[in-house]
Amino acid sequence: MKPTPQISQNRSSGFPVTDHNYQPTTDPKTTTGRQIAKPTGLHKLSSDFIGTEMVRDYVVEFSASTVIALISAWPIYLSIIAMARLLRN
Repeated sequence: MKPTPQISQNRSSGFPVTDHNYQPTTDPKTTTGRQIAKPTGLHKLSSDFIGTEMVRDYVVEFSASTVIALISAWPIYLSIIAMARLLRN
C-alpha cells in the first residue's frame, strides 16, 4: 500500500501531518495474474498433526476447567444451604 499524504494548509501547529489515504497497489492473492496455490506435502502433514494435537489440548483444557468450576461451586452451594437453614430457624 502506498500512502497518499494530505498536506495541511495550517503548518504553524508544530506537529507533523499524520493523515494518509492508503490504497492497495495490487491484489494480495494474485501474483502476476496467477493464483497462489496452497502448499502441499509438509504443510498438509503439519496441518494434520496440529489438528490432532489441538483436539487433545482442548479435551485437557476442558477437563481442567470443569474440575476448577466444580471445586469453586462447592463452597457456594454449601453457603446457600447454610443460609437456608439459618432463615428457617
